[in-house]
Amino acid sequence: MAVVDFGRKAYIDLMVSKDPAIGRLIDEGYEFVTNAFTPAAMPPEVQIKDAETVTSELRRQGYLIELCAAYNEAGDPISRMQSVWRRRRGAPKP
Repeated sequence: MAVVDFGRKAYIDLMVSKDPAIGRLIDEGYEFVTNAFTPAAMPPEVQIKDAETVTSELRRQGYLIELCAAYNEAGDPISRMQSVWRRRRGAPKP
């Protein structure tokens, strides 16, 4: 079965164009996981995991984690969110 991108690569390319740190993470073998609210900025009515919870769960699963700025599909920064990136602990760099 073929994997369908749904614009994920284009979105990641957009983030790289806005933030050189994201390009370095990709070069080091990190994968984009999600954008998540920072704990302090998460609206109380939203029932999803914040960036801190996502990162702690991924660390327990054996991943190295990096957080960067989050961007919307137009390339504008989302100040209340962070992008979460992971790389398997011990995985070779590409």
